[in-house]
Amino acid sequence: MTVLHSAPATALSIPEFFDLIRPTEDKGNVLVDFSPVIEILHSAHEKSTEQSLREKYNSVFNYWQESKSYSNLQIKLPKFESLSMLSNELIVSLQFKIDSYKSQYKRGRNGTPAENLCTIKAIESTANIYIDTMLCFIHSKASLEIESFKRDAVLHQYCEYLRNIISELLTLVVEFSTRNNQFRLNDSSLLYFLAFNTREDVESYTKLLPNFDSSQDLRLSLLKESEPQDSYNNFSEPVKKIEIVYRTPHNCELEMARILRDIAHKVSSLSKLISHLKSGDVEWDQSENTVEELKELILGTDAM
Repeated sequence: MTVLHSAPATALSIPEFFDLIRPTEDKGNVLVDFSPVIEILHSAHEKSTEQSLREKYNSVFNYWQESKSYSNLQIKLPKFESLSMLSNELIVSLQFKIDSYKSQYKRGRNGTPAENLCTIKAIESTANIYIDTMLCFIHSKASLEIESFKRDAVLHQYCEYLRNIISELLTLVVEFSTRNNQFRLNDSSLLYFLAFNTREDVESYTKLLPNFDSSQDLRLSLLKESEPQDSYNNFSEPVKKIEIVYRTPHNCELEMARILRDIAHKVSSLSKLISHLKSGDVEWDQSENTVEELKELILGTDAM
């Protein structure tokens, strides 16, 4: 399994959400009972948002914890209905909160980097609770009737909402703009700073941006746009000099971009999980062996 970085304060590694679906020789594709993932994320995130939302999230989590202990379908069904109601209510509340935070973000030079970073951090904590709540919903739905995902539209819509919000903010923060669906050269963009100073890391941002041509080299494109200038070398011989100019962003801007990139990656991972479940041919696997393997994966690596 690849690793999904989450909760920098912990020394635990969470697998990519779509990697929770695994091929087996006897059952085909199975969705592993990912209770340990939800429990770890709850521990990492439940204190990171404002009290009213934290209380609602804890209610969802506690209800999920209690309801998954039942095996009798007649008991599980009303439990899931209640959990579904609580989850939907919380997700709608979180959407209003995220929209409110998004309106506080000041575009361009209209706000200070520090103020905008506070806004993005608030969105991060709210988005983490949003994703965790969806995972509770998905887990309960899968354990009750995994075939129901074929007919589901709500979870997909919830995921697309968050994907669109985070994508829009990421494009604003890195100052990514397009003309005729092509990336518009702009030496103010953080992408150039990342391209020249982190190189390999810039792809983790550009692959999340709409209409970005992944085949282009940002360093080379900026070089091609630079005009040669007359100059002299150490021997006073005439030479041509090319000057490359790009902006050095504030550390707060780089932190905002990193936060939004990580959220966008998690949302993309969640979206792939939902898409796999919607396609069908996936069975629910809550065997003790697979759950223990997942626990060992989470606890057995220090990469965060």
